[in-house]
Amino acid sequence: MARVLIIDNDPVFSETLASIVTGLGHRSKQVKSLREAFISGRKHYTDIVYLNTQLPDGSGLLAIAQLNAMRGHPEIIVMTGTPTPDGAEKAIRNGAWDYVEKQSSVDRLVLPLIRAIDYRGKRPTKNGAVKLKRSGIIGDSAGIKKCLALVAEAASSDASALLLGETGVGKEVFARAVHENSLRATGPFVAVDCASMSRTLASSILFGHQKGAFTGADKDREGLVAQANNGTLFLDEVGELPLAMQKIFLRVLQEHKFRPVGARTEKISDFRLICATNRSLDEMVARGTFRSDLLFRIRTVVMALPPLRERADDLPRLIEHYVKQLCGKYGMPAKGISPDLLDLAKEYSWPGNVRELIHTLERAVLAAKDTSKIFSRHLPDHIRINIARAAADKTQREEKQVSEHNGAFCALSEAENNTENYTAQLATSPVEQESLRHLPPQFAVTTPAPMVVPRQNSDGRFTSNIQWAEDIPPTSISSQFGTGFQSENSVISDKESANSAIEDVQTSATSIKPFFEFRDEAFSQYLQNLMALSEGKVATACKLSGLSRSYLYDLLKKHSVKK
Repeated sequence: MARVLIIDNDPVFSETLASIVTGLGHRSKQVKSLREAFISGRKHYTDIVYLNTQLPDGSGLLAIAQLNAMRGHPEIIVMTGTPTPDGAEKAIRNGAWDYVEKQSSVDRLVLPLIRAIDYRGKRPTKNGAVKLKRSGIIGDSAGIKKCLALVAEAASSDASALLLGETGVGKEVFARAVHENSLRATGPFVAVDCASMSRTLASSILFGHQKGAFTGADKDREGLVAQANNGTLFLDEVGELPLAMQKIFLRVLQEHKFRPVGARTEKISDFRLICATNRSLDEMVARGTFRSDLLFRIRTVVMALPPLRERADDLPRLIEHYVKQLCGKYGMPAKGISPDLLDLAKEYSWPGNVRELIHTLERAVLAAKDTSKIFSRHLPDHIRINIARAAADKTQREEKQVSEHNGAFCALSEAENNTENYTAQLATSPVEQESLRHLPPQFAVTTPAPMVVPRQNSDGRFTSNIQWAEDIPPTSISSQFGTGFQSENSVISDKESANSAIEDVQTSATSIKPFFEFRDEAFSQYLQNLMALSEGKVATACKLSGLSRSYLYDLLKKHSVKK
């Protein structure tokens, strides 16, 4: 009997899926957010997790690695209401067992569960954690742990490995870790930067040449492939390898034989190949700039290294490690690290990843000089400016959003002077306005009737002024808005005679509701109409209103409007 955790904020779907899981003889537990899932994961052993991609407190796709690290290391089955190719790729790359559509048949939802349980039952029992030589790999985040597991897998054989990741994530560090944990650890580790090889000399650099093979070849030279014999050959930026050289290297990889430039006989080199790139080789294959047959040979084991911005938990250890290393390099006493520097480091996106972090800390260590602690003030200006601008931009966006939402209230006052339905005025797009015209009868909102609007004269007295709805029998708007304004008690059918017969009516200023009370009632009415139109679906309500999910939740809670 397996323990299944269902993470979904749709109670109807969760209950249905839970009943199916229970019917299969397994235990199920339902939670509505990632926070609740992590709390449950710390307390209970979990075998399988059904994970929705869109949750109130974050994206399920970004939490796969963390969920997989919970007790029991559960298999993750990702569910989505709107499947996309990019979402499927991201789910699988992050370690998901499967990626299914929520609207699929019951069989399609249950089959991954059955297969994942079968897989877990047939996994070999681990007799203890494998100890790896980390070779400078710092951190214990979920992404790094997953990569270390792949390092152990790659090191157990001579299969070709392909390391993927952005510039500066440490692809060569992981390649060395694979080498140093393999049976070839006593052999050489030969790194080749394919981006720096000229097309004319690539053959000579890789395979060597004999004396007199070309102008300037005054002696025999051993190539890098030969130097990697009984060790590991690391091709960095393999996507930059010239197309003509790719064909030659494919045969070398298959036969482990090569011919130096100008030589008559072939030589043998027993090497293990590890490649790395920051480019999409699949896209290059589609464009015809990389050979598909070579790609198939080099990606037996694929390791996608996470960027530093996805390893925020590792930043304190990384900073501490490199500051200590840099202080030793420059003969300085050890320096402490200010909390404000750590906070700022977590705010920055680090486009250059670990490489950029190292050079940034080197600048900070030198700027701190004899100071016993490094502060954010010691970081380069461009990083501090970047974060300050990002914070200011975020504030502006939030203020603009609030201003736009408050602008909806202004539409209410405009309703006094025109004939449009007040709900339609609150709609912010033509799509919303068109949708409002087709509301079901039980949700339909009638057009405002002639309404007595208070006007203050120069002597301070209030008089009334009537506004009319064009060609529609008048009804009372005060019943909808609760504005406190007085309306005509009788329905006047002849507009012209009514306009000529109306007399000023004295109105007390105390009959006007306080502004904020009026505003809150208007907001509440808008939210009720919005949720009715969207049939209680928050995603649809967000799309119609232009509100963010978090802001809409806040408004619904503040005005006690039920979904």
